[in-house]
Amino acid sequence: MPATRNYEAFRRDGYQLLPGLLPSDTLARLRGFFDRQLEPFPIANKALRDSPDGTVVTNIGGLLGWGDPAPLELLALPGLMAVAQAICGPDFVPIQEFAVIKHRGDANPVLWHQDMVNDRSAPALAMGIYLDDALPGEGALRYVPGSQLSADPICELAHRPAVEVPAQAGDVLIHDMMVAHSSEPMKGSRLRRVIYLELLSTALALRYYSRAFVEQRQRLLFAARRHRRATLPSAGCYKPRMKDPRPRDRKHPVDYVLADVHASVVRPVPANYCFERIAADLG
Repeated sequence: MPATRNYEAFRRDGYQLLPGLLPSDTLARLRGFFDRQLEPFPIANKALRDSPDGTVVTNIGGLLGWGDPAPLELLALPGLMAVAQAICGPDFVPIQEFAVIKHRGDANPVLWHQDMVNDRSAPALAMGIYLDDALPGEGALRYVPGSQLSADPICELAHRPAVEVPAQAGDVLIHDMMVAHSSEPMKGSRLRRVIYLELLSTALALRYYSRAFVEQRQRLLFAARRHRRATLPSAGCYKPRMKDPRPRDRKHPVDYVLADVHASVVRPVPANYCFERIAADLG
């Protein structure tokens, strides 16, 4: 990505759209991954919901633990990881990865919330990677600009003026994990798949998580590099700037490393939701 890109809007408003950041070949592989994962079987890490077209999958957690390395490629994309490094610094941690899937008529809003309330001593970044368009007036994400800098309760922030941010497939929408945001149900479009990566500077991560957990998650960055270099040797590849926390991973297949990282479950710091607002809206 160009070294001249700046993040003034991100720092001021708490969000910024980065158009066309996802390479088209990566987009195609990720869509193939979801074609295999959207079967509505009631298993762990999948959330299901009824819709006019039957039962559908609305959330998938732990994307890198499903035995398919397609999402892992995201952690080795030079353009994408350059954004993470520019905002979080060279020593960052991919805390969790998941997908939010909206289906036409599923009546599935995303309530007003903050992803992670923290002391803002260092950056906390969420990346929304769009595999489908989020059209204006079609339940695209809404943000309260500047709310990441406020200490006011989330339900108070939820009543302030918001800005809808449409996006197209291949776009990446980044936001501060303290900014207030939400989305309404989708009615017109058939399907919208968005992958979310949550990344913290190591300094901030160590205020909320153990060093062992931080190092476990950083192993993913090195596994991603190995995977991309093996499968796409002529493509650009991000090189992590931190020390490899587990050099012996190089002796094991990448899928073994992914399974090992996800074998020990640690609950992320929970999001901060406004449940009063949804009650008022329904009333």
